[in-house]
Amino acid sequence: MAKYLYVEIAEALNEDVRAGIYGVHQKLPSETDLAAQFATTRLTIRKAIDLLEKQQVVVRDRNRGTYVLATEGKISSGASGLVGFTEAAKELHLDASTRVLDLRRAIVYPDYVASKLQLNEQESVWQIERIRMADNEPMTHEQIYLKQRILPNLTAHEAQGSLYRLIEQEMPIGYAQQELEAVILEPGLSELLETTPGQPAFLAHTVAYSMDGYPIFYDNSHYRADKYTFHNILSRKH
Repeated sequence: MAKYLYVEIAEALNEDVRAGIYGVHQKLPSETDLAAQFATTRLTIRKAIDLLEKQQVVVRDRNRGTYVLATEGKISSGASGLVGFTEAAKELHLDASTRVLDLRRAIVYPDYVASKLQLNEQESVWQIERIRMADNEPMTHEQIYLKQRILPNLTAHEAQGSLYRLIEQEMPIGYAQQELEAVILEPGLSELLETTPGQPAFLAHTVAYSMDGYPIFYDNSHYRADKYTFHNILSRKH
């Protein structure tokens, strides 16, 4: 599928930021200058800047212009909406890879999994344990329960890639509900994530749903706190 022009422009500007053409706190060219550079309209440039702002690459001041944000070198989960690890790493120009520790078909699983996924009695799920890596550095440990009927013939090789991409060949993922807690890594997990036992981590419990509210998978993931932040937009009720 062809990308929208504003997405291509946002990616090109992001590349320039990563390459140091536009440094931290540096002001980007004006919308008029960028429109001339990319041979497009100011409206398209504005949409590209909006996207970069959502991705926390730039910050916009109505009176002064658009500036490159300082970053802490962490992946910000949720900054670009609901995306998978592979997509998030790609946006940061990191090389994503996966080590599959376990893939099995299961009809016995914790009660909370059956409840979250609204499973029928002894309904089959894929139980998947993975380590997600960026530039060959372990970042996340995942324990996933995926309804088997969605991907009936899942292989270990396929599980090394993006499950989001595989699932969305069958049905679109609409939204997710996530609960987050701070935990201390136990020795086994710290070894898998190549960090010191007792280090802090984020534990995220996530249920992903189809557009019509059909639960697809349940995921318990441990995220290294030194590599991740979590981004949420909170609205105040009036």
